[in-house]
Amino acid sequence: MPVQAALERARVAKEVGRLEEARRILGTALVDAPDDPRLLVALADIAYGLDEYDDTLRFAGQALLADPDSDGAHVLVAMAYAMRDEWEPALEHGYTAARLRPGEAATLLLLAWLHTSGPRKDKDRARTALAEAVTLEPNDAGVHCSAAETYQRLGDGEAVRRHVTAGLAIDPLHVDLLRMQARAEFAGFDGGRDAAVATLRGLLANAPTDIAARRLLAEVHWRALLRLAAWVWAFAGCFAAVAMWVSPIVLRVLSPMMFVALPLAWYGVFRKLRSQLPPGYMRARVTRPRVLLALVSIAFSGLIVDLAAILTRSEFAGLVRLGCVLLVLGALGAAFGHLLLFTAWMRRGVDDPDPDDGLDFAGSQVVVLGVCVVPLVVVAGFLRGWARQPAVFGALVAVLGLVLVTLLVEAGITVWLDRRARR
Repeated sequence: MPVQAALERARVAKEVGRLEEARRILGTALVDAPDDPRLLVALADIAYGLDEYDDTLRFAGQALLADPDSDGAHVLVAMAYAMRDEWEPALEHGYTAARLRPGEAATLLLLAWLHTSGPRKDKDRARTALAEAVTLEPNDAGVHCSAAETYQRLGDGEAVRRHVTAGLAIDPLHVDLLRMQARAEFAGFDGGRDAAVATLRGLLANAPTDIAARRLLAEVHWRALLRLAAWVWAFAGCFAAVAMWVSPIVLRVLSPMMFVALPLAWYGVFRKLRSQLPPGYMRARVTRPRVLLALVSIAFSGLIVDLAAILTRSEFAGLVRLGCVLLVLGALGAAFGHLLLFTAWMRRGVDDPDPDDGLDFAGSQVVVLGVCVVPLVVVAGFLRGWARQPAVFGALVAVLGLVLVTLLVEAGITVWLDRRARR
């Protein structure tokens, strides 16, 4: 097969996602032209797309032996070295590519990426390269997308939103830009989670197989369900904290309000999810055996905590102690349900979750507890000598400990899943 014909056929196969077929076409042509740098660069590009970085370096290195000035080969070598955490040769080949392609946005974006990803980051050079790339191609949505991704690594949220907005104005259906917009909305910027779900649903209507969009929509779903257990924890912890200080008469007034608040909070979670998610999305996931067991466990834990609240407001010390035990048991049941829901989210399947999403969730919850809740509990511990029911402090500490241990276990699960995936 002539080299040009093989390159064209491989390009078409690659565009429709058939990378193995493209590699087979190029490999067949390479038999008759083993030193053709165009074939070798195309094979290196496919190997990079398949995360086969050793093969990327092998093919691109052969291309450089045949043509030392092959700018495409230098680009691929730079990216492959970066993926292997070998940043010195990556930068060397990146600068060589920029010298061979002067005034080209793609190589400037590559340099910006290299300067923001290695152990020795150079933010000033990265920003300079990004500004030059956007100046060269101001009407290219892909350039704005790459710039936004690099600014994200720089931690410049305002620049990210600016380039996402500019890119979507040029190409409103750009998948990567829509995904980034949804992520920003999900994080609490530009509209919140409702806007994020709307963006994701529109994105998936045009790109139903987009893995990152499916992961983010799944994250919205599972995070909402995890709040069901969090409400039980909050109820148990808040009631224990209040019961330490106020009289039984006040508890009798407060407890009915809290009884109503818990089912209303659960109802609000399901109602909002049903309005946000595509038809049948939640049902397909909630009907799994593990999820059903988790929901039953959380509901039963809520009943136990309600009973504990009734006992804790008693004037008899024995009933108060029993109420404290039930508060801890309710929190333990909610922890079991939370763990089941979390592992259901991290289970490989339709949504193919990223363990980093679970680690971010568990880690952020631990930080919030450590900053906002733990100091208050420590203060309550120092002041418990003046409390009406100092014995309830033990239940408060146990509930908080269960929450922290559950979240740390979940973080450990994500680390293990990530290491297993890497192996």
